[in-house]
Amino acid sequence: MIRLPWFALALTWLYTNANMRIVLCEPQSPDARCDAQRVGIVGGGQLARMLLEAAAPLDVGVRILSSGTDEGAGRIARDTLTGTWRDEHDLLRLAEGCDVVTFDHELTPGELLDSLEHARTPLAPTAATMRVASDKKAQRMVAAECGLRVPPWFAASDPSTLRRAVAHLGLPAVVKTTSGGYDGRGVRWLRDRDDLHRLISDGDLGPSGVLVEPALPITAELATQVVRRADGERVVYPVVHTVQRDGICTTVTAPAATQPGLASEAQRGAVALAERLGYVGVLAVEYFVVDGSLMFNELAPRPHNSGHYTIDACTTSQFENHLRAVLGWPLGDPSMSVPAAVMANVICTGDPLTPLSRMALPSGTRVHLYGKHPAPGRKLGHVTSCGSDPVALARLATETADNLAGIGRAVIPTACVKVGP
Repeated sequence: MIRLPWFALALTWLYTNANMRIVLCEPQSPDARCDAQRVGIVGGGQLARMLLEAAAPLDVGVRILSSGTDEGAGRIARDTLTGTWRDEHDLLRLAEGCDVVTFDHELTPGELLDSLEHARTPLAPTAATMRVASDKKAQRMVAAECGLRVPPWFAASDPSTLRRAVAHLGLPAVVKTTSGGYDGRGVRWLRDRDDLHRLISDGDLGPSGVLVEPALPITAELATQVVRRADGERVVYPVVHTVQRDGICTTVTAPAATQPGLASEAQRGAVALAERLGYVGVLAVEYFVVDGSLMFNELAPRPHNSGHYTIDACTTSQFENHLRAVLGWPLGDPSMSVPAAVMANVICTGDPLTPLSRMALPSGTRVHLYGKHPAPGRKLGHVTSCGSDPVALARLATETADNLAGIGRAVIPTACVKVGP
């Protein structure tokens, strides 16, 4: 006769006599637990990767919708759905079992986001906010409503309206696609009539038209991030100075050395936009400095390249605070934990990256690689140097990023460089 332990007999009696149902926790994925919240991310690029890294110490599960292993997050995520943000079925599969769905980009069509909300999927940001964020015309109208200074602009959808816009604004001018453009994509300069004729001949006005702006005497570019919860709690990150080359951000210096009052004005503008949109999550706002005054450039409804420095230089990174905001958690301290920091992007030249095993990093410098396949002009990672002297930090971060990208194939000496106190 087999004798059962007393606790087995007790459980058998409870199940038989009290019709008690015993449920065992069987996580749907390696990243999920019965008591852990889970965030779904549309897109699997470097932003999703860094959100994934920020989620781990918070014990937050993450599921990503990735188009393949070429995307940065897809190489490290344990809970990945292979699919596309263009397919409603894939988006609904992503949402299953997630407490909230957020975004690695703003490319998902508005009608699909509406379908998700109709299926009672919590989106952060909302479908209405993503519509504004994905349309540069709508961005400028909302910014003007919030009292921000906006560059003169005209919308053009055909050769006739394009010619009228150029006649009004004059040359040179800048033509931007109203949606989908980033890192220099979707931007064309019209320096003379020949450029205008070439654009018309190419018929490259995009599916939703273009935005035409005059060439501005820009002296600097600034950015900040505001993080907001649904209940209105918010924090704002320091204003940073960004440097662009061929439309791609190359370096970010934090905090920005600006004229008195300009940084606080930039932060107030970002807060006004977040409140106007009823925003939830990280909202990045970029500005031009023209004739000593701020001018709105554009916004991004997600963590942003201008805020990558926060991983190493702030008490709470933009990625952690984005997760906190979309989950409704208390927000973290956005203040800098070091006097200064410079972030430099690792931009592919077409050559393979220099192996990190061959490089000794300067003191106060960290490398973040995205696991993406190299292609010319593609951001493959970033470097952040922290210390007290922004000029020295800019040199260290830029040299390290260039060495990684294989520019000159220089290798930093094994003796570390001391920066700061």
